[in-house]
Amino acid sequence: MKLSEAYPLTHAAYPALAPWDEDFDWLTGSVAISDFLVRVQQRLIEQGDEQMLAFAASVRADIIEQTARAPDEATASCIDCVRFIAAVIPAQRTLSSGLLGDCYGWVLWGISRTHDPAARVNNANYALPPYEGAPNELNEAVLPFVVDWIRVAYLLARKFGGLDNHCRDFFDYSARVVLMALANGDLRAGVEATMAMANWAATRAHPGAEVLTRSLFELAQQDFVDAETKARIEMLFLTHAAQWTDRTPVEWARHLLATRREHLREHETFQAMAVATDDLASWTANRTDILAEIRRLSSSYHADASRAEALIALESRASILMPLIYCLTRVGSTEDILDVLWEWYGSPDWQRGDANVLFVCPNHSDGVAYVWPTGRWFAPHADIGGSLENLLVGISNALSDYFRGPAGDRILDLDGRRAGIPAFENGQALVEAVEGHYQLRGLAEQLPQDFTPRSLVVLPGHRDPLQGLFQLATGRFAALEASLATAAEDRSIEVLSVWPGATQLTEPEVECLRATALASGWRLKVREGRLDAVAFKEFYEDPEADVLWVIGHGEQSPYSVYESGLVMGDSDLLSMPHLASFAVPRTGRRLLVLNVCSSGSAQTMDGMARIGLAQELCSPHQQVIAHLWPIDYYAALAFGCSLASRLRTEPVKVAFPSATNAMRNQDALLHELESIAPGLSAAERLAHDHVAAILDNILCWGCPALFT
Repeated sequence: MKLSEAYPLTHAAYPALAPWDEDFDWLTGSVAISDFLVRVQQRLIEQGDEQMLAFAASVRADIIEQTARAPDEATASCIDCVRFIAAVIPAQRTLSSGLLGDCYGWVLWGISRTHDPAARVNNANYALPPYEGAPNELNEAVLPFVVDWIRVAYLLARKFGGLDNHCRDFFDYSARVVLMALANGDLRAGVEATMAMANWAATRAHPGAEVLTRSLFELAQQDFVDAETKARIEMLFLTHAAQWTDRTPVEWARHLLATRREHLREHETFQAMAVATDDLASWTANRTDILAEIRRLSSSYHADASRAEALIALESRASILMPLIYCLTRVGSTEDILDVLWEWYGSPDWQRGDANVLFVCPNHSDGVAYVWPTGRWFAPHADIGGSLENLLVGISNALSDYFRGPAGDRILDLDGRRAGIPAFENGQALVEAVEGHYQLRGLAEQLPQDFTPRSLVVLPGHRDPLQGLFQLATGRFAALEASLATAAEDRSIEVLSVWPGATQLTEPEVECLRATALASGWRLKVREGRLDAVAFKEFYEDPEADVLWVIGHGEQSPYSVYESGLVMGDSDLLSMPHLASFAVPRTGRRLLVLNVCSSGSAQTMDGMARIGLAQELCSPHQQVIAHLWPIDYYAALAFGCSLASRLRTEPVKVAFPSATNAMRNQDALLHELESIAPGLSAAERLAHDHVAAILDNILCWGCPALFT
């Protein structure tokens, strides 16, 4: 077999990269090809991760095909070794870039013959090297990469999930590997991998956490260990792992800032500052320095990457904000909290919005934390972790998706054919889970009667109907905060511009919008001709439109911003980063209505859930209405018609909640349509008996959201 036959896709994509005409055999050539793949990956990284990952994906496709064709176990074992080595560097780079979904695929594909990185559900077998059947020389070549794989896998398990069972299964073996690396003097990879394992184990209450932590603690006391390595190790002790040392996390943080500061890298200075801030005095004394360090860190992410990649980095690292946020919910103000979030997320081209907000922290150890300008309240919980777990189980069951809670990975009975499709039968259970966790009725009793927040600031954010249920329980409405910026004055509606993407009910919705525009004296512009990305850019950048109204289909990937966006008429995807690059007119603040499935969905990591289409399109000059999950097409029509009707006489912040209230009641909805114009086809579609039950479900009326 020629090398080109073993790697046909890679040969075709990179014809000058290797001696493709040479003879190749898996049993004798795997060491050399593994070395070659690693060298190419390292070389391509110098050109950028995108080039390296494209090459790695091509190699992966070839290895998958060769695995399926392996004639015997010995050949398959050799391919196992090459696969493992080929996966490690892509796993490392995607982890460091915050591409956690992609990293997950690389980590598990690297140890499985049948894992499909593109599948939502995998039932594959997984094994770490050495691989029986492979030559000793090849297994020895693999072993140096095992420590790096362990580091990535255990870091990912703590940050992202889906790996807890694998980490438990491989724990004893992995612990032996990393401790042997430490014993052999590998103070780079060995320390990092041991820290990753200890951190995961401490978080998951695994009994192996103590041994690993004590080993690192003892190592850090040794004179032969340099100060930089000691700083790496001592960063671990800012976590639960500190319980097996002689100091508390706060004491370790202050020690690091006092004695190791010059050896702290990237985010570590701020991380130590956040943990060291545990009362009002420490916040007041160090406030200026802390905010400056957050600003420096955020700016560094933006300087080294595109806007989309910087946002991914910020969201994936937002957990380091939480010790400071927990402190400020106890002793600080909404001004303090917004200052922190602004330095993390805010744009230098905008001004920070005022502090008349309701800040919500759903996972505070003292209970769900609420802070408003004149007070605070902690919703009492006997078991806040258990309550949050129940909330995320409720969201998972209602949305037929997987949302990981504080208990770690759990078994989810999910029909892969219905993955991501809302389960209406679980709507009421979702309401109970949200109300039970957030205790919204109790909150209503605590809030001042004259307090109307301009927005809800939620950290960490979850994909739940909090906005709608907050309004129902408290009688107050607030937009979901996305931009954190001061908004320009809302434009009065004179021009309504519509993008009529193809859905089952586009025509009735456009008819209703025509009638509403006619009744209101608005000028209506309905896009005609080709509905492609070029046309959408022209539509989106139109300076005349006071309201942009998008009807159509959307895609939302839980892992990739480049696979999230709007589906054009030619079925091409207009990705979120591409769309966000379009200009928004700077005259006042217009309204963008995305009556599109999942247009308000966001990747949920540890931050404000900012990686979503609607969230990314919010700015001082644009507020956005979008859907938090796939919306039923009757509900989309009902909401669109109700919103258009209410916008005739009400400002956006009033029209939105009144529209969601109107769509819940079929009689009120039909009366609303009749007030626009008699005989609308939307009224005929929405008058069916089965529609009433659909519209009153939280998964319908709680799906739309207003973002600012």
